[in-house]
Amino acid sequence: MKSKIAIVRGKFLNKYEMQFYEPLVKQFDLTGFGSLTSYHDSFAFPVVKLPSPMDIPDFPYKMPLLNRMFIDVHYLYGLEEKLKGFDIVHTAETYFHYTQQCLNAKRKGYVRKVIATVLENIPFNNEGIRGRKGFKKRARQELDYIIALTQKTKAVLIEEGTDPDKITVISHFIDTHRFNPTREASSRRFSNKKREFTILFSGRLEKYKGVFDILAAAALLRKDSELSHYSLRLKFVGGGSEKQSMLDEERRLGLSDITFHSAVSYEKMPNEYDRADIFIAPSKPTPTYDEQYCTALLEAQAAGLPIVTTRTGGIPENIGDAGILVKPGDVSAITKAVKSFILNPKKRLAYGKKARRRAETVHDIAIGARKLSDLYHHLLS
Repeated sequence: MKSKIAIVRGKFLNKYEMQFYEPLVKQFDLTGFGSLTSYHDSFAFPVVKLPSPMDIPDFPYKMPLLNRMFIDVHYLYGLEEKLKGFDIVHTAETYFHYTQQCLNAKRKGYVRKVIATVLENIPFNNEGIRGRKGFKKRARQELDYIIALTQKTKAVLIEEGTDPDKITVISHFIDTHRFNPTREASSRRFSNKKREFTILFSGRLEKYKGVFDILAAAALLRKDSELSHYSLRLKFVGGGSEKQSMLDEERRLGLSDITFHSAVSYEKMPNEYDRADIFIAPSKPTPTYDEQYCTALLEAQAAGLPIVTTRTGGIPENIGDAGILVKPGDVSAITKAVKSFILNPKKRLAYGKKARRRAETVHDIAIGARKLSDLYHHLLS
């Protein structure tokens, strides 16, 4: 009989992460646990959907208010009873409320082991709300094992007091068959005669994602005399709180005619990367946020795109030498890096090949599934 594994993610149950759990269905009996409005709910394994405060429609100050009411709003009603009989419960983050529920289920004897994947990479972050420190301390002590997304996350966990012997680093992964460079795209991107370039950003339209730095760099590129014979096109895929401000800035900078916004389902995202020539992800840190990994960078690597990104958070561990990394917020450096790709087809080709190679050898979902499988078998032995 297969061991039963519960993957608890609430509202954040999504295809981006679950794609590297799906290969495990041949070895384990997997069940996902999401909220009623989780991001996605269709995978190679069944999903149980439970009510959560996260399902309440947005209203002013929703998250601050609900977090103070619940300590953490990621709570799933009825979760503990639903976990009866599972061998391993795989939750997320030490401060999420459903992690406490998973530990409650273990205390009641409902489950054998509880582990958590942790992304947080800022020490003692998310402790400002009363009760959060207690949540995190209990999780550090009672979790059987913790998966850190990056070495930086592992260092933070140790600094906060976690036993290093129960931490392992397993990053996120990508389906390199779904995201891959077509022959037509590669021929177009790396042509010596190429004069039209689509620069792609995929993700949240927020200041911390560096979207305004992209616009500032585009304005400089458009005025550059060395690029007068080139046609540039900016493509933003995603939504966020800064979209209207971005539209205003695009008009102010005279970029409205070359900038395009869209929202695309995950199934259609490979087409967006296929149509792009350069990928850009200039994330920048804030006092409470530092890019944890950036799934879009995995997709761009698998698509074989030349990449410009920033040296912050988990990005250096993600990208390695498969892209140009610059200082966060350095518009001049971002501009210079993009320009170098436009003017140098050999450089585009070299970085495109490095990106694809890294995706295949470091980030492929088969690698991630094998690491998770080894960990699960170790915990159950």
